[in-house]
Amino acid sequence: MVQNNKRIWIWLLIWGMLDLLCAMFCEIHADEAYYRLYGQFLDWGYFDHPPMVGLMTALSASVVHGTSLILKNLSVRLVTVLMHMATVYVIWKTIGDNFKSQILNLKFILVAASMPMFCVYGFMTTPDAPLLFFAALFYYAYRRYLDEGSWTMTVLLGLSMAGMLYSKYIAVLVIIFTLLGNMRLLRDGKAWAAVGIAALLMLPHLWWQYSNGFPSFTYHLVSRATGYQPLYTLEFVPNQWAVFNPIVWALMLWVAVRQGRSSDAFKHSLSMTVIGMQLFFLLMTVRGHVEPHWTIASSIPAIILLTEEETLWRRWLRISLGICVGLLIVARVVLMCNVLPAQTGLANKQPYYETIHSAAQGLPVVFDGSFQAPSLYRFFYDDDAVVVRTATDRYTQYDLWHWEQALIGKPAFVHRHGKAYITPQLNEEDLRE
Repeated sequence: MVQNNKRIWIWLLIWGMLDLLCAMFCEIHADEAYYRLYGQFLDWGYFDHPPMVGLMTALSASVVHGTSLILKNLSVRLVTVLMHMATVYVIWKTIGDNFKSQILNLKFILVAASMPMFCVYGFMTTPDAPLLFFAALFYYAYRRYLDEGSWTMTVLLGLSMAGMLYSKYIAVLVIIFTLLGNMRLLRDGKAWAAVGIAALLMLPHLWWQYSNGFPSFTYHLVSRATGYQPLYTLEFVPNQWAVFNPIVWALMLWVAVRQGRSSDAFKHSLSMTVIGMQLFFLLMTVRGHVEPHWTIASSIPAIILLTEEETLWRRWLRISLGICVGLLIVARVVLMCNVLPAQTGLANKQPYYETIHSAAQGLPVVFDGSFQAPSLYRFFYDDDAVVVRTATDRYTQYDLWHWEQALIGKPAFVHRHGKAYITPQLNEEDLRE
């Protein structure tokens, strides 16, 4: 066991260094630039998401300072890298000791390191990164709670549930499917105490939602419903392959179905979460587009189930997953080289904003359209930029900040509908939707 622990620390060091390099050299994504603004204006909630991702970017920025792009990237991503290392370690600690003595880390590393989106959230700062960490902590506490029933694990369950909910609202599904996998929890007083702890910790966020008219709930539950299109359903499975990779996706469903008949309450809950998340979001395609990564929380139970499945592993599987790991390492190198077209949103975005910055001549910039343009402009140049939402664009946090109001009556550089001009005095006409 000592040798196994030494090996996992070596793997963690290698994994963390690779994530750190990606965090330094992969160009910032538009969503990350948006969440960076969360961190600069901390609050108990935001239009799109709970506040955990904003806290992460604020903590990163408090440690890393500088004007170079490498340091700017780290000022958004440092906490994500550290948190992901902790996520991997907590998952490892959750796996039963009898399995660790047999697998010598290989199965665990091959499964975890071959999941594309699980790896992406090791260096890209989005709400999914803290969701994965707190989900891993939740399953660790849940397994220990089932074994011990201690108050320590009860409190940890409550804290981890609150952490998940402060990261992303999809965490509700993790909690519900875990309960559906072990309905005896409904008669467990300590389990209710854990829920009470989580609910108490969520009160500041719920008050923020109430004070602002429940914008997040309205957006996610109502506004995102765009109507059914057959393509939404047809693309669901290929999108899940991109999240988990086709081999892991197929195997995790197969193992989840097998373990769904298990008398082990923990594995039954893991299976219910894996299957439930897939079926739930497949069903959600009838109301609109489902983002592929919305199922990423089920990667934690998938890693545990596949690692502990003794009958599964054959030489062909080890080789196949090893190839997947190699391909993902190559993909990381490509991202770090910043050679992809700007249209991908993953590289070469700065030249566009450099042109705008040069033309603006130090004036605040007013963009039309989505939150992405002003967020990226602020990231690259730390200059004032706001967005004017058009009739076809959704509401964002900018609509709650109302920064454009402070610019009325002042000169500004306006970039609208592909046209750019300097106005000596910004007026209501310039801001009209």
